Amino acid sequence: MASDSVHGRWSLHGGAAGGGAQPAIALCSQLSTSCAGGSCTLRATGTSLGEHERQDAGNVMSVIASRSGPENTALSSDRSLSTGGRIAAYRRLNRLTQRGLAARANVSHSLLTKVETGSRPASQAFLAACARAMSIPVTHLTGQPFIEEQTEDRLAGPLTDLRASLENFDLILDDLPVRSLAEIRPDVHEVVLARRDAKYSQILGRAPALIDELVQQSQTLIGRDSEQAHHLLVQVYRAAADVAYGLGLVDLVSLLLTRMDFSASRCGDPYQVATYRYMRAYSTFTTGRHEVGRKIIQAALDDIDTGIRATDPVAVCAAGNLRLRASILATRQGDADTARGELAEAKQLADVLGREVNGSDLATGYAGAMSFGATNVAIHAAAVEMELGNHGRAIRLAGQVHVPEDYPPDRIGHHHIDTARAQLWTGDNAGAMTSLFKARQVAPQKARYHPSVRETIAGVVHASRHLPDTLIGYANWVGVQL
Repeated sequence: MASDSVHGRWSLHGGAAGGGAQPAIALCSQLSTSCAGGSCTLRATGTSLGEHERQDAGNVMSVIASRSGPENTALSSDRSLSTGGRIAAYRRLNRLTQRGLAARANVSHSLLTKVETGSRPASQAFLAACARAMSIPVTHLTGQPFIEEQTEDRLAGPLTDLRASLENFDLILDDLPVRSLAEIRPDVHEVVLARRDAKYSQILGRAPALIDELVQQSQTLIGRDSEQAHHLLVQVYRAAADVAYGLGLVDLVSLLLTRMDFSASRCGDPYQVATYRYMRAYSTFTTGRHEVGRKIIQAALDDIDTGIRATDPVAVCAAGNLRLRASILATRQGDADTARGELAEAKQLADVLGREVNGSDLATGYAGAMSFGATNVAIHAAAVEMELGNHGRAIRLAGQVHVPEDYPPDRIGHHHIDTARAQLWTGDNAGAMTSLFKARQVAPQKARYHPSVRETIAGVVHASRHLPDTLIGYANWVGVQL
């Protein structure tokens, strides 16, 4: 029987690319490159492998030997594996039993068993706990990034352009043609609108050139004009970070947050710093460092406390969003009381505001503010109960959400995705599919790349005795193998 601890180490030898002994989990995260161009063999060093471990190792090696690329780790990119299958495979590579992983991740052994067999979907909190327990990115378990879908949607080239644009953030380049800020600003607004609509392709198509222009302007202009350039950069970086997060490109998210921090601290607007911290706290979902995220949120709230006390609408909108993010962070830690307390704080702020603020609407006078209002609070109330496992209550709260006209499709789509997860848990497969189709209708790219959509689809497939054409079509669209 495999030990619950990681005692053994596997070493890989693959021609000139071979290396010394590596931890078992490093095999998954590094060997796609090491195996390229030569045959790979696996041997045990310092321990004996049981028959199951040898079989798992052989399966993993056959996948690793056929794949390479900086974003494409072998096991996580294998489309034949479900999320539960990836958890099981990485668990075995770490020489952990199910009880061993459950104890280390502080999750239910029964739930882990059901997730691995596909009879229960994995929540985001569950995935983060398992990933952290095995010292791997959560995207290794979700299968992100979804390379084939990115290729179909022609995102690879624009993503390369985006990475290239991020090389410069503080230098003046010779002979770089730029427009005035007045000419650039409408294009930035289009990017902001694309972000609220979850239109990843449009954001990626515009962001690289805008970053080049705005960096040049931020370094050549002086005073308030330079601050305005940095202010616009924050908005573009945020939109691009939303895309990178949605695609599961964790390294790109980190780089964009670094650039966002640089400009937010130079635009003379404390609320842009709060926006940066809001996004930084979001990134802790992928690492499971929720306690760090909560500290970030509190620091942001402290910095804008004067504006909150003065009921400055921009401050209230920022604080409301920060409270809502804090509620989800607390939920991921299983802290229901704090999560609901943060929701109550957000509701009070929405009451103070007294209206739905759309920060992307230039005609409202709140341009640049974070969109906020009672609807967002109601959506998060349902999400909190869903994350806490109170799926029936989550569905009831979701049914009470009344989305106003012109509400951001990105948020509506996420709401439908969360509702579908709760419906699956309660056995309402038809309802789950209805919610997923709503998400696809309002925010197709968000739905296609959201790992929870794949997890819900896989759960519906597992629970269905017959697969209707609509389910098969949706599964094919998001890349779930039947």
